[in-house]
Formats: sequence, C-alpha cells, structure tokens
Amino acid sequence: MAARQCPNCMALVAATKIVAYSNDLVCPGCGRPLAISGFSRNISVFAGLAAGGLVWRTAAEHYASSSAAAGWVLPIVLGYLALSIVSPLVLMVAADLRLGSVEAPPREHSTATSHSRH
Repeated sequence: MAARQCPNCMALVAATKIVAYSNDLVCPGCGRPLAISGFSRNISVFAGLAAGGLVWRTAAEHYASSSAAAGWVLPIVLGYLALSIVSPLVLMVAADLRLGSVEAPPREHSTATSHSRH
C-alpha cells in the first residue's frame, strides 16, 4: 500500500491535509476517520530533530566569534525553524495511514446549582 492511502477504500489523501489535520483526519473517499501511524510520526520527528541539530551546530560554529546576543540566539532559532520545516515535509512523504477509532462526543457536565442561604 502506498503512503497517504486510505486502508479501507484505497483513496489517496492529500499531503497538505495530512499535515494540517493530522489529529482529525477523515478519508475523502469513504468518510471514515484515519490516524497516522506512530512509526511515521516518529520518523518525521527524528528527521526534524536531526535537521534541527545539524543546523544548530552549523550556526553555532558560524556565530561562535560573535559576542552579541545573536551568537547564542540565532543558532537556537534557526534550529527550531529547521525542525519546524523538515518534520512536516517528512510526514507529507512518509505518512502511513490506518483506520482511526470513532470517539464518542464529549459529554457535557452540568454545573451544580447553588442555593442561596438565608
């Protein structure tokens, strides 16, 4: 089975929908709830962390001679941006879908009425 394909009806799910609605994904063909496998999520996170670490290390070496705040702030910001970009891109490519569970709608709890004291 190809990545980003519904296991029930074999319909292809758009990569942008997988990234945007990863927790509330619904098959466009049959309407069943879908979930992204834990393995796909872990692969995308580890790829993002590796890219973020590589960018942080490269930026830290580049800004090591800087005595300003940019010497320690920019490597962190650039590493975070690399993580934020690479992780969704890897998830777009390698998302393995499985059927999700249908959850019951959340119950509303009634608030207790307070009685005035005389």
